Amino acid sequence: MGYAPPPAQQYYPYQYPANYWEVVRTNKINNSLTGLLLLVIGVLIAWIPFAGFIGGIVGFIGGILVLVGREPFGTDHVRNTTLALIFFVVGIAVTIFGFFYALAYGASSGLGASVVGLFGIVFLIGGAIFGLSEVLLTYSLQRSNGHTLLWTAYGISIFLGLVNIFILPFGTGGFWTLYFGTGVALFTGFLAAIPAALYGTAFYLARERIVRHEIPPPMTQQPGKPPW
Repeated sequence: MGYAPPPAQQYYPYQYPANYWEVVRTNKINNSLTGLLLLVIGVLIAWIPFAGFIGGIVGFIGGILVLVGREPFGTDHVRNTTLALIFFVVGIAVTIFGFFYALAYGASSGLGASVVGLFGIVFLIGGAIFGLSEVLLTYSLQRSNGHTLLWTAYGISIFLGLVNIFILPFGTGGFWTLYFGTGVALFTGFLAAIPAALYGTAFYLARERIVRHEIPPPMTQQPGKPPW
């Protein structure tokens, strides 16, 4: 009598209980709520002289939480937050590289005014790239008024950067120093409160949409798969 091998054991995908995914989804939504609140606080602090570093840290933590809790809000939000992360990294890298390049150029050339202008160009380019991450991070969570606030804040930030490039080299003494203390940089630094307020308002509006349960959409789930 021949040997009959035992029947192959069938494996079935592990089925998570429905309430498991509900808990995961709720946690991700709460992460987004906390992240948006920290973004509001961070962006409203970041423009203040000598407190910008603290605001940057608070905003960075908020951005991470928004990234962690992005899945329940749909594929558009997942895509936009991924792009926001890319622009964030590239913007920081460009700024750091350009800063050290400007330092090296200034040490070798000794041209004070041109070096100041070069720093302005570096921060303008890096800020423009970084600003796209601020726009995209919550773009899919916004209504049309939120989109307008985000792009207006971005445009004003670019304009202030251009002001620094063209006027900052002349702000080392005389009239500008007399009226603005340390020069035009300090003046435009205070003007940075305008885009900060616009960004903060947009982040707050996105958070309120979640609080009012306008977003995310109701959970739908296929057997054996997460609901996003």
